[in-house]
Amino acid sequence: MVSTGKKELMVFQKRILGLLGFFLAPCAIGFGLLGDNSAIVNPKWWYSISMTYYANSQICMIGVLFSMSVLFLSYIGYNATDKILTTISGICAMGIVVFPCGHDDILITGLLGLDCATSFNIHCAFASIMFVSFAIMVGYNFTRSGNDDSVTEEKQIRNKIYYICAGVIGVFMLNQVLSVYFGYPGYWTLINEAIMLWAFSFAWLVKAEFFPWFNDKKISPKINDNLIK
Repeated sequence: MVSTGKKELMVFQKRILGLLGFFLAPCAIGFGLLGDNSAIVNPKWWYSISMTYYANSQICMIGVLFSMSVLFLSYIGYNATDKILTTISGICAMGIVVFPCGHDDILITGLLGLDCATSFNIHCAFASIMFVSFAIMVGYNFTRSGNDDSVTEEKQIRNKIYYICAGVIGVFMLNQVLSVYFGYPGYWTLINEAIMLWAFSFAWLVKAEFFPWFNDKKISPKINDNLIK
């Protein structure tokens, strides 16, 4: 059993993870637009969140993903499946940072100094696994209940939201594959990533009782005010 204090901490972590995921794409692009990226040979740094690694907003992309990784890895979870999925997500978020995507005008990249092609392949593997874990967490773990009696009307609504969010992640993962295969304009990667992150974020914020109108009217655990001050 998870104690009340630990449940409150997990609610707090869910809220932070949801907000970080929501603001990752707009902040990475926004800070890049505010600065001077004239030193970058490839002007398409905004084609994906990962490409901002080579822009002056690099610290935003690295900082947010590193923070998400720490929160995922420290997340206690309600059961073994919960912990396994969040651990996988945490490792993948860290892997995306350690192994950057490729760049047309750079031969060696990343913390380990790998050639761009190798780093890019590892990067894509981590990103794919992370989004798959997101979809499973939202579509499977979030919709589970202890017993039929605990499925309130509000819980049924939340479950529909979780299924929709998991479906959106799945659809735009497929769209990313199609974007690469059929040679869509490069910025489609950013669109796909942003929508998947927003679906993940919305589901986690709903789970964290961030939106009061989705909470159970009778049995809604309250987060300790001290945790959000």
